[in-house]
Amino acid sequence: SAVILIFFILILLSTLIDISKDPRNDHFFKSISYFRYFFLFLVSSCLVRSGKFKIKYFLVSCLVCPLFLSLDIIYQLLNGSDMFGFVGYEGHDEADPPSGKSKYHLAGFLKHEYVAGGYIQKFFVFALILIPVIWKKLDKQKFLISTVLPIIFFVGILFSGNRVPFVMSCVSILLMIILIKELRLSLAIASLFCVLIFTITIKMNDRVGIPYKSFESNFSSMTAKIKKYAFKRYPELKKGGKYLFRQKHKRSKELQSRYELVPFASGHAVIYLTAIDVWTDNPIIGHGIKSFRIKCLTKLYLPNRVCSSHPHNYYLELLNDTGLLGTLLFLFAVFYLITNKFFNFKYYEKNEKIFFICLLVIIIAELFPLKSSGSFFSTTNSSFIFLILGMLNGLKKEK
Repeated sequence: SAVILIFFILILLSTLIDISKDPRNDHFFKSISYFRYFFLFLVSSCLVRSGKFKIKYFLVSCLVCPLFLSLDIIYQLLNGSDMFGFVGYEGHDEADPPSGKSKYHLAGFLKHEYVAGGYIQKFFVFALILIPVIWKKLDKQKFLISTVLPIIFFVGILFSGNRVPFVMSCVSILLMIILIKELRLSLAIASLFCVLIFTITIKMNDRVGIPYKSFESNFSSMTAKIKKYAFKRYPELKKGGKYLFRQKHKRSKELQSRYELVPFASGHAVIYLTAIDVWTDNPIIGHGIKSFRIKCLTKLYLPNRVCSSHPHNYYLELLNDTGLLGTLLFLFAVFYLITNKFFNFKYYEKNEKIFFICLLVIIIAELFPLKSSGSFFSTTNSSFIFLILGMLNGLKKEK
């Protein structure tokens, strides 16, 4: 708890220091209000430790909501519209998808918020431990249920078109097969069906298959581009020459002919390059909370740089906003919580052991360093991260 508190204090201090240097930074109140997630961490920790946290109700909600969304997405793919009549990508012109989003995404009742796969992936691990472990009255049916459920969640994430959550769901299922013996056989059988469904789907349905077929090549290409252009200096270009590589005028075209420009594509490569540049300007304590959208403006005179609301990677955002010090503090807190509970693992009861493994799997998937992500400091992600860490901290420390 002390290290987590220091992390939050550092966010406030780094923001205040940057405000004193840059009048464009107006995030003081955001750095103050962000402390609400520290209190969420404390409250969830105390509730779990005191035994007042109603784990069954929480797990039921983690089952019902993602399950309904998964079924809605499956229905949307097969029917062209979801259960509430919201039209999926099949009802839109391929050249003009809704809200400028990819024509390969489905969101079910979330309509044009294409984050359904990420939502299911965040909570489905909790759902998988509910019926086979907590509800012992369903002992006869639990093998069948624990085999069918992961297939439904897998297909829901697959059809959503969210590729990173799809990969993380596969990682989560693999870890659960290794770590939870009560679910090992059912998840192994479910995985075979999932592989079969995935293979058939990407061959027979281009809407679903195209994004996944290009995922590996896109990742390799992006990694090579980042390795080639990260930390590259351009002394011949003067700082302050804004938008030279994005504005459509003669000078810009002349500059573009002299430099190799990375195709924008998904935008992740150029965003990551910009985030690395911004971080190197203040590598120790960063620039303060949600500062990337401001600081990226100072890099637009360079080739292969672009602005965005956040760096689309947790670690790059932490480095930008809290520096190396804040990033290491946060990672140390997570590592300490995991190892502290792991060394007391033998004292836990059966359900407590499974709950700890569940939290561990979720943390690994959520904080996987190579994945693209939303903003670490957004309401959704911060709430989820510090709720999970609070639950982990609340597990009893000793026999």
